[in-house]
Amino acid sequence: MPLIKPRPNRVRFARHLARIQESNLDALVLYARFISDTPDYVLNQLIENTLAKDREFVAWRAQHAGEAATTTTAKGTPGRRRRGAPEAQE
Repeated sequence: MPLIKPRPNRVRFARHLARIQESNLDALVLYARFISDTPDYVLNQLIENTLAKDREFVAWRAQHAGEAATTTTAKGTPGRRRRGAPEAQE
């Protein structure tokens, strides 16, 4: 039985470009094929499921609930969002 279930509905997405190791990309694409969904969905579920298990992060996020999420560069500084780009959803 797959750990990630196919999505029941559609949600809004924000674009974020990232580099991924080839072996992880292979696993991502194959797992998406396994559950008959997209690699984007699998990646989002991995993030949601993994971060939800990090109690320290969950507590920190609750303390910072009013803060807006922004993109960051590799050096950890805030990145620029394109004009008209959709806001990231939590």
